[in-house]
Amino acid sequence: MRKARSPASPVKSIAGNERALSHTHATLLMVALTIILAALLLLMLLAMIPSWSWAEPAQPPVIITDIIHTSTETGKMKHASRVFLLNNGSTVYKNDDLRAVFYRNGQLAAIVQTLNGYLLIKSHHDGVRYLRYEGCRSPYWNPGEEMEVDLTDGTLIPGVKVTVEIIDKKTEKVISKHTVVA
Repeated sequence: MRKARSPASPVKSIAGNERALSHTHATLLMVALTIILAALLLLMLLAMIPSWSWAEPAQPPVIITDIIHTSTETGKMKHASRVFLLNNGSTVYKNDDLRAVFYRNGQLAAIVQTLNGYLLIKSHHDGVRYLRYEGCRSPYWNPGEEMEVDLTDGTLIPGVKVTVEIIDKKTEKVISKHTVVA
């Protein structure tokens, strides 16, 4: 005679399979949780470390783009001391409110009392021959505009460290300072 199976037998079989499935899910959930926690920990640690950037530091609002030592007429070296300044920022300056102070190797070389080309002509401007180009032609020096400051020949010679400070004449504060090698 055969024994009849009890109705509970199939249930035990199903429960055993579910238990195995539950164990697999638990393992997968633990692995996923471990990866998420490791990623969060990594993000927190990276936030504490200063960022390393290979980008150059921001340039000042007015920069020296070039210093020319050759004659405009002959192209020969004559220590012409022509300095090109660029409004590198986003601010529009009233150029008559600005003064440029040039230093050669840390020593005062020249002072330009106004960066307005028309007003410079009428003023006492010892050490400066002229200003020209779009940055000094109107009352305003707009972003992206360049001007040439022609200092007395021999003021700046090749190889010296040249610094220009742009000073707001109303507040007497330096609004830009830039140094290059001539």
